[in-house]
Amino acid sequence: MMRGLAVSTLLAACVVIAPGAWAQEQGGRFYGDRILRCESKDGEDNICPADVRGGVRLLRTLSRTDCDENKTWGVASAGVWVKDGCRADFVLGYGGSIGSGTGARVMRCESKGNRWTHCPAETRAGVELVRQLSKNPCMRGQNWGADARGVWVSGGCRAEFRMMVDVANEGPREIVRCDSVDKRPRHCPIDTKGGVRVFRQLSRAACVEGRSWGVDDNGIWVEDGCRAEFEIHQKPQQSGG
Repeated sequence: MMRGLAVSTLLAACVVIAPGAWAQEQGGRFYGDRILRCESKDGEDNICPADVRGGVRLLRTLSRTDCDENKTWGVASAGVWVKDGCRADFVLGYGGSIGSGTGARVMRCESKGNRWTHCPAETRAGVELVRQLSKNPCMRGQNWGADARGVWVSGGCRAEFRMMVDVANEGPREIVRCDSVDKRPRHCPIDTKGGVRVFRQLSRAACVEGRSWGVDDNGIWVEDGCRAEFEIHQKPQQSGG
C-alpha cells in the first residue's frame, strides 16, 4: 500500500515539473521517458510509438471524449493507439496494460493509379485500418479488405493497416536489431520465412512496415531513420504422423 502511494506521489511530481519540457515526436509527445501524450485528432486513429513492455496506464484524459481502454485507446506491440477523439497522457513503465494475448503490426498498402493491389500479410487474427493516406475514402468491402494471404486495396485507397498477431500459437522466435543510421537504407540478412514484426522501436522516427521497414526473401530492410528490434518467428516444426 505504501509502495503504491510512493509511486503515485512520484508520478504526480513528474507531471508538474517543467511543464514546457514536452517534445513532440511522431504523433506522440514524451515527457522524459515515462509520460506519453497521444491524441486522436479529428476522430482519426493514431499510433504513438513507445516502449510498452513495462506496462501502460491512463494518467489524465485531455479530451471531452471519454478514453475507454480497449474501446478508444489500447496497447499494441509498437506503442499506444487512440481513436474516436481520445486525447490523453499515459504513464509508461509503472505497470498496467501490456496488451492482451495479441500483438500488432502496422503496414502500408497503396492503390496507385486506382489499380487493385495486394499486400502480403498475416491476417488470421484480424485487420483494421489505422490511418487513411489518400483523399479517396477507404471503405472496407468496397476498396479495401483482407483475405487469407494479406490486405488488398483498389480505387485509389492508400492507408496504413494494423494486423493483429496471435502470439499464443506462434513457434520459437529470436530478436534481431536493424538500424537505419542517418536515415540511410540498410539491409539485415536473416531468415524471414516464419514472419517478422517490430518487437521494440528504438528510434524517434516511426517504424511503419512498407514505408520505413519491410522484409524480403533475404532479410529485413530499414530506412528513413527507423531503428528497431525485430521479432523473427520460426515456422513450427510439423510432427510426423
